[in-house]
Amino acid sequence: MGMFPKPCLDCGELTSGSNRCVEHQNLVDNLHNARRAAVKKQTGQYSGDYRKRAKLVRETALVCHLCNGGSRFSDPWVADHANPGESGDNALLLPAHKSCNEKRGNKPLT
Repeated sequence: MGMFPKPCLDCGELTSGSNRCVEHQNLVDNLHNARRAAVKKQTGQYSGDYRKRAKLVRETALVCHLCNGGSRFSDPWVADHANPGESGDNALLLPAHKSCNEKRGNKPLT
């Protein structure tokens, strides 16, 4: 059974079986991607690559980049942003004690 051409929902141009022509499908996809990115930014969600890098930083941490101290029994390692406010897959992550990171807050490195 073959697929019949369908008219685009937006312009009426015949398509190859989908609901929108290529031009309008690209517009819809871009709009959806922009919405997803806005929700990610608003909710603080990170991509899979970022999570993997943060996990690697925590698992291989030997020295806190803030206090130069080693591992502490009751103070877990976190992946600290070297530049606060920089997020996403290109953010530079450094190992830090949770307490040191919380003390530093959102201040740049000095």
